[in-house]
Amino acid sequence: MSTPAQDTSPEVDTRAEATRWLGTVLGLSAWAMFFAALVFAVGWYRMREAWPSPRVPTWGLCLTGLLLVAGSVALHLGSRREGRRPLWTTWGVWTAGLGFLALQAMWMHQAWWTEYLRIPESGVPASAFHGLTALHALHVLGVEVGLFACCWRHLRGADARASWRTWSLGWHFVTVTWVFLFVAVYLP
Repeated sequence: MSTPAQDTSPEVDTRAEATRWLGTVLGLSAWAMFFAALVFAVGWYRMREAWPSPRVPTWGLCLTGLLLVAGSVALHLGSRREGRRPLWTTWGVWTAGLGFLALQAMWMHQAWWTEYLRIPESGVPASAFHGLTALHALHVLGVEVGLFACCWRHLRGADARASWRTWSLGWHFVTVTWVFLFVAVYLP
């Protein structure tokens, strides 16, 4: 019994890529609404009571987020190139993501063990700080895994342009989300 031949025409590839892109945009939109709801909840709480400092340096949290912003700029500049994406840029962005995760872990560790910003003793601000920081870091970790897979496929000679665009969009998503997180939770 023979199997039907698969259509591998460029038109089918284009439609499949457009479908993947639409799915990614819809998925990220759903996550954006989820994060927006959490940020509004924090904002509602901040209007009711004084919001204490997260007890870690705000400048340190700001510099940590600049790694995400720098990665977004590098990915945007890389997307303007024709042909294969520059591999060193993607590895650089991936390394910046690892730096971001390490610094966020350090700030959470400092807040918990040195500054005694603990759950549940420190109330809603501690829950917002640790919960939203960890949730955001998990998203960054997911994008890191995707970028690593993209780089790995690129090294093996595969065409990873569609995957690269998808994970770049994910990187921009976590960058924008971090800006809202910084304003809503980290600023005193």
